[in-house]
Amino acid sequence: MIAAIVTIVFLAATWAAIVAIAGSLEANLGKVSAALRRETPALTLQPAAMRFSPRYPQARSQRAVARPALRAAA
Repeated sequence: MIAAIVTIVFLAATWAAIVAIAGSLEANLGKVSAALRRETPALTLQPAAMRFSPRYPQARSQRAVARPALRAAA
């Protein structure tokens, strides 16, 4: 019984891997065929989504003030 369950799990995982590989190949098939024909594929630029948060503002730089003992040693 355990062998049957393991076989079903293995076949399901293999099927999922084949579907994922086929999906990625389908998405990139145009690029591959253009490369085989030695053509340059059209570039598609997609804007990057960025989020700026004022939650952690940068600290302003402060002038270093020497302690009197350090000033006297100099």
